[in-house]
Amino acid sequence: MDTNALFYKIQKGIVATEDYVKWSYGLIENSVSSPTLNIIASFSFSDNVIEVEDYFKRALNELKIQEPSFETSAKGYIGLLSCEIIQANESEVFNLAKRIFWIVGTELNYPNDLLEWYEISEMIDRLQYDNVPLEFNREDVIFRIKNEASSYLRLNK
Repeated sequence: MDTNALFYKIQKGIVATEDYVKWSYGLIENSVSSPTLNIIASFSFSDNVIEVEDYFKRALNELKIQEPSFETSAKGYIGLLSCEIIQANESEVFNLAKRIFWIVGTELNYPNDLLEWYEISEMIDRLQYDNVPLEFNREDVIFRIKNEASSYLRLNK
């Protein structure tokens, strides 16, 4: 898990032990190390999140990681959702895209670089609620969502 995405989950109160452990794995896989990071990696997903949070704070100090802005965190989480979209089956893709749109519209107030997600949300809504023939179908929208997710990841490495 990306550090920015993890901070988003912390800020939103939806973080779990699994998120901290996956975060530590990601850093270790990228040759980042600290004594406390190794301790976090040894936790089980079912361990108490409060205990892991104490180690997380220590690891941040050891690694000199500062908390990012909310916008940076949200965009990191959009990256995480984009990865999930690329791996998702068709039935999950629309829900993941809607989650991105919610962040784009509600939390980030429609930044120009993410307006494509607004258009995608409109297409999903039209597919679900319009009773008229459309110039696109479900497969077209899934292709566009996956394409936008790939583009987002490529541009935000």
